[in-house]
Order: sequence, then structure tokens, then C-alpha cells
Amino acid sequence: MFKRLPTKLLKFQHEVSVDLKKIAEMHENIKIKLRPHSKEKSLKGDELVGSLGEIYGKLLYNGKLVGDTYQHDFEAGDMRVSVKARKGGKKGWVQTSAIAQKDGEGCPTHLLFVHLDDDYRLFEAWLYPWNDILTRIKRKSVRKIDRSFIFRVNPKGDEEYLVYRRPVKDKGNVPKVGG
Repeated sequence: MFKRLPTKLLKFQHEVSVDLKKIAEMHENIKIKLRPHSKEKSLKGDELVGSLGEIYGKLLYNGKLVGDTYQHDFEAGDMRVSVKARKGGKKGWVQTSAIAQKDGEGCPTHLLFVHLDDDYRLFEAWLYPWNDILTRIKRKSVRKIDRSFIFRVNPKGDEEYLVYRRPVKDKGNVPKVGG
């Protein structure tokens, strides 16, 4: 477990923190303005979260990002790491986005689940060896058709995989975790 974040990651996070806070505020204001126009469908998704998760992971493990032709997002040593990131603490933050492939050639060796606070700062992260979670990766159906797979983090039960949690003294914007 990382006792503290690598200097590169801290420096990067510091460089972008003021701008990310502004984005978080603007993002929330935009969502408020969009809600009346999207009553039929719940708006979701935030590519910034995924991109930051990949960059934080790369910096955490001194890795190298890879292209979209791979099933993983970065490589570090002999690890091929797929990154799934979530922001905040609302219901559902523990579930990944779609995982295209569960097993077979080209699968990652590890899954890094990154949890960001509401200001897009790294709050906590879990690193799972892929083989340890195969039985927990479940099929995801959309309109009764199997489309992909998902994985759910168990924040209390997955302590052995926890690689970082922001120290209590550095509360920042700690997500109010629910569901």
C-alpha cells in the first residue's frame, strides 16, 4: 500500500487542482441546466474521470499508457493494467463501466479501480490481479442482450487490494459514500 503518493503524481495533481475544481463546479452547473431537458433519460458518463484515472494509475505505477487497440490502459513492469474510475460517492460508484473481455488472449493482468473525490482528486484505489477477480466479473445485459461485463468493488471486503486511501488529515473533498 502506498503510504504517500509519488511526487510526480502529487505535482501533477497540484498543477491541475484549481482548474479541476472549476470544472467540477461548471460540470455541476451544466448538469442542473440539462436536467429539465433530459427527463426521459438519466444523464451519465464523464470521460474526464476515466482519463484522470488512467493518468493517476500511470503515475502511481510509473507506467506507460497504451493505445485503444488493447484491453488494458497502461503497462508498468510486467503488469497490463485496465483502469476503471468513478467519481464521488453516490449510489453505483462501486460498479465499473463496461469490461469488454473477461478472459482469453489480450486480457489485462490487473484491474485498477480508481475512486476520485468530487473535485477529481485521487481519494482511493484498489489494484486487483485479474485472476483474483474472474469469478466476480459478471455479465452485463442491456435490453436482455449480453453486451459486456462489470465488476463491483467491495470497499470493506477488498482491503487486501487497497493500494491507496487519502489520509484522514488530508480530507480535501471526501466523497459522501453511499450504496
